[in-house]
Amino acid sequence: MKRLKRHLGTAIVVAIVIVGTRFTQDFQDWSKLLTYQPAPEISRLAATTTMTDTARRLFYVNQPIIETRKSALNLCKSAEHTIVLGCYVVSKGIFLQAVADPRLQGVMEVTAAHEMLHVAYQRMSLFEQTQINQQLQTILGQLQNPRIHKLVETYNDQDPKSVNNELHSILGTEARNLSPELEEHYRKYFTDRLAIVTLSERYEGVFTALRDKAKTLSQQLVTRKSTLEQLSAQVKQEAETVESERSNLQGSIVADPRNDYSFRVTTFNNRVNSYNQLVSQLREQTEIYNQLVNEHNSLALEEKSLVESLENKSTQQVAR
Repeated sequence: MKRLKRHLGTAIVVAIVIVGTRFTQDFQDWSKLLTYQPAPEISRLAATTTMTDTARRLFYVNQPIIETRKSALNLCKSAEHTIVLGCYVVSKGIFLQAVADPRLQGVMEVTAAHEMLHVAYQRMSLFEQTQINQQLQTILGQLQNPRIHKLVETYNDQDPKSVNNELHSILGTEARNLSPELEEHYRKYFTDRLAIVTLSERYEGVFTALRDKAKTLSQQLVTRKSTLEQLSAQVKQEAETVESERSNLQGSIVADPRNDYSFRVTTFNNRVNSYNQLVSQLREQTEIYNQLVNEHNSLALEEKSLVESLENKSTQQVAR
């Protein structure tokens, strides 16, 4: 009985501390938001990602700022490279990198939602985080998305303690199929979570399409190169044969100019015509091969351009 009372007393104290902490946090939020007016672009990001009032409060209270690539790199220092750009730095705020490339439309929106979820996770109690972590790990085990698994492995290698925090933001903005429990959890923050997932899939699809096309072209180049090598060898062999026949024919004519060589001449000319056709075929195939090489190089340059526009891709980190 005494032990029960002791445990009950401890639970009450913990509950009082949690309630008191949250009341203090709510008051601090209220005082910060009292004079805060989000910039139009910040409001647009919140609206496009369907943030609820709860989510907007977490987003706005950290006074998100859109920075240039160089400034964002300085503010979000990290060795991690991911496709979503930005960071939530405790006691400093949310920083988002400006992305103007129309091919990457949606990056900033997903970043905004991602960082807001970091704030939400950081404000959960240890008990709430433990519950969410179990659900996140369960979904991760079921997830058929190599890119996300690779990303999580990178986080795990760099900072295992950050994995669940990152998963909370990644799955919430990039995973289409979640458990009913997690969907209910994210409904606290988004009225249409799949709208964010669609944005994520759209710009990720730009990279995927480029890589898939480049892979297809690479396979075609391998096949065509093999064909070219065989054709080139055939042309070389045929050139040697033509030269040999020409030399023999000339030698015969010189040795016996009165003989009738019309049949041999006709045969030789036919051989030359066949050789010329092979040369023409080799030229055409070489031109097609070079066009494919140029197309492949153009895709590589396009992907490089996209990557460079996101060059300071940083971990969505909660700075400690």
